[in-house]
Amino acid sequence: MLDGWTDKMNRHLINFFVNSSEGTFFLESIDASSESHDAKMLARLLETKIEEIGKENVVQVVTDNGANYKAAGRLLEERIPTLFLTPCTANCLDLMLEDIGRLIDFKQKIESAMCITTFIYRHGRILNAMRELTGGKDLVRLGVTRFVTSILTLQSLYKQKKALQTLFISEHWSGSKLSNTQAGERVCDSVLSTSFWSGVEDCIKASQPILVVLRIVNGGETSTMAEVSMAMATAKKKLNKSFANQPILLSKLMDIVEERWQDQMEVKLYGASLFLNPSKYFDLKVSDVASAHKQ
Repeated sequence: MLDGWTDKMNRHLINFFVNSSEGTFFLESIDASSESHDAKMLARLLETKIEEIGKENVVQVVTDNGANYKAAGRLLEERIPTLFLTPCTANCLDLMLEDIGRLIDFKQKIESAMCITTFIYRHGRILNAMRELTGGKDLVRLGVTRFVTSILTLQSLYKQKKALQTLFISEHWSGSKLSNTQAGERVCDSVLSTSFWSGVEDCIKASQPILVVLRIVNGGETSTMAEVSMAMATAKKKLNKSFANQPILLSKLMDIVEERWQDQMEVKLYGASLFLNPSKYFDLKVSDVASAHKQ
């Protein structure tokens, strides 16, 4: 596995790790600042490390989802036929969530939600009043990425919907100078808007199944390819069920999910892992047959 990042000195470092049944181990960190990070360079660097470990000991290489890494993977697979390159599953899922958040159905609602939280947290008295109504619970929840944080915050907002609406119809709010400001009026309108909360609910329903898969991938327990494949199949079915009455929106969501997953994660190694884990394989087959009969 390799992970590229830039340190405080603006050096581009590439960290190499090895994963096996014994766990994950740090191998080496290379300063690649002086080189162009094109496919040929990355393929050459990877091949050197693979030869150090032994080609017969390496089955899979996991990288980020950059086009240069994908191209490097194709070069390596040509040189080493027993090797599979797999983009990072977590990165793929995060990109999927970002694409969903950019849909016109959700983008404005997410922006309004961020405006609500920013406004409340910038004003101490309003924040204190909000915490009194929510029993001390905050609205902002941190996730592994900026967009996941946005989705988790949406979930918190929705859970505190009644408390927020109570706050913005209270005498505490109407007697505040903030209620007469343009920003205050905009936030109040959003909190009291039926369409805003309807959009928030749909955005949560659209992202929650993908978040579940992301938690499995990022969880402390070891997850296998077969389990991730099953989790993704379950996520797709939940999306189909949740948006069965909104065919246009469902079509947009499934286009995003299928395109990201097939483009980045549909590799033969996943199919092999599923086939070689009969319990997962037959569960998926039986589920697919049942779904086909219903249709």
